[in-house]
Amino acid sequence: MTERTQQDDTGNGTPDPSKVQTFELIDEVPGAFDAQADGPGTDGPDGESPDGGGSATEPDAEAAEPAPREPGRVALALVSARAAVGRNVRRGGSAVRRRLPTTRRGKALLVGGTVSVVVLAVAAGVLVNARLREQALLATPAGVRNLEAKLTEQWSIDLENPIASTLVEMPGVLAIAGDAKVRGVDPASGEVLWTVDLEENLSCGPSPLLGNGEPSIQEPADPLVCVTSSGEGDEREQRVTVIDVDGTTKSRELDPAADVVPVAGGGLLQFEIAGGGTEQRPVVVDKLGTPHLPKDFVGPDLTVGVEDAVTGTERWSDTLTFGAPRPDSCITYDESGAPVLDVAGALGRDLHGDVLEVQGCGVSGAFLLDGTRLDDPKDTEDPPADGVDTASFLSLPDGAWVGPDTAAADAALANDVVHLSDGGVVNLDGHVLVPWATDGRDPGLVLERVGISTQARSTSDDDAGALLWTAPQLSATTLLAEVSGTAVVLDEHGAVRAIDLGTGAYRWTLASETLSFGDMAWAAESAIFGAYTDGDILLLPVSADPRGDTSGLRLLALDLRDGSVRWELEQETPYTQLISVDGHLAQITQHGVVGLG
Repeated sequence: MTERTQQDDTGNGTPDPSKVQTFELIDEVPGAFDAQADGPGTDGPDGESPDGGGSATEPDAEAAEPAPREPGRVALALVSARAAVGRNVRRGGSAVRRRLPTTRRGKALLVGGTVSVVVLAVAAGVLVNARLREQALLATPAGVRNLEAKLTEQWSIDLENPIASTLVEMPGVLAIAGDAKVRGVDPASGEVLWTVDLEENLSCGPSPLLGNGEPSIQEPADPLVCVTSSGEGDEREQRVTVIDVDGTTKSRELDPAADVVPVAGGGLLQFEIAGGGTEQRPVVVDKLGTPHLPKDFVGPDLTVGVEDAVTGTERWSDTLTFGAPRPDSCITYDESGAPVLDVAGALGRDLHGDVLEVQGCGVSGAFLLDGTRLDDPKDTEDPPADGVDTASFLSLPDGAWVGPDTAAADAALANDVVHLSDGGVVNLDGHVLVPWATDGRDPGLVLERVGISTQARSTSDDDAGALLWTAPQLSATTLLAEVSGTAVVLDEHGAVRAIDLGTGAYRWTLASETLSFGDMAWAAESAIFGAYTDGDILLLPVSADPRGDTSGLRLLALDLRDGSVRWELEQETPYTQLISVDGHLAQITQHGVVGLG
């Protein structure tokens, strides 16, 4: 876990190099400051020699022995360097090895003991630290290399049917699934690296959910799994094709009736209703228009599992037994708008990161993609993911997951429980706020909405669950970003607010008028379609008209330090899909795919 710190001005793209001090690196390079400040033959700040061994000279020894020749500057520097290295080894040798220069010149200066060794060590530390931070940022789905200047089109690829196409991130490759093919594209240049021809009805993944913005926690697809189908009825055929990052493929036929979804790790998620499901049937509707299930209705069980997409080998499976159904979980509506009993059609599933939640007619369950069951198998009244009576199961960016408090006395007021990746748990007073964008660094805490307040609880090993601070008047509904010690939230009034992650103190506020929400502030979350960051700037794709009277999109770049609008880009195209691949943005437009930079 990392320390909970104040605003980090040393992140990627910091405009003022003078702010890149070593206040953090000094702690990580033990002895560097002591070697420069104390120097050879001088006492440290506590009256001791720099190596902690008392004074630098021994008077009795000097009286008994002839005075030796005065050592030269090089020798003194060498002794000092050796002493500093000794202290470093004792305080943290591994940190020193990560930070010290590795070039011949750097090593020579280290042995020489000149002031340049400190400069080089600090400079190398800054460069290494900046590089590590950049790598952490770009490893996140929302990380972008540079948002300093207004985005412009860098490349474009025309598509016949762009609205029906999907962008999927692969390691270093942008996969464009559409027009009965998958193209592997260099996200920086737009060069088409490879093309795989498939069928028209194409579904590839794992892919991000499209629609309103939500947490970006989907790992790159490695490999990419695509399911295609052709024909109807008895002539229907279904096939799965697995595409590696270099464009090589393997494919096999599937059962035409199989209900499958591509998932991470080259898996294929399978849903099978016992007995093949039931046909649609009419239901009784009372005078108030409320549908009712047939008396003594018993629905089928549901088997859920994941198989290897290439071989078909089962990785795991579990059966959700039919329990007490709610009518709305078993009913769909026909073309005339009449309610019908439809077990297969009412089956729903939500996949967020590596957490799968399934809900259907009298069945529900939550799993990790390795098959770990998250909910209680004996509780047949678990709510569906879109239910209103308790919280859902969610995935957090660091591998943790969140579920409802099953021990809550009042199920209608159940709170969340954070299950940490190390096996620990943190019980919340309210509901967790999952960040849409992060810089890849663990803040050591989780934010929660409690009534009209926002709270922070520690997830660090030494004080997990401890209440760190409370912002009593901050009614946060959405956590847009956690970047460089700052949390950016959307409140229930439609304002974007930034708070200090370490204290909860306000840093800046962006009024809802800036985002053109007006009297639609209550629907602000549905008008923001994602969040992206380079560590200094937060990019928000926002509807140009939240009322929906006209189409259009605004790309709004906010300075994370003060909330000022650095730049704005108005687009005629409505929101379709915007994705970051290896730090490069790509967007579906009404004509195809463009790269932005």
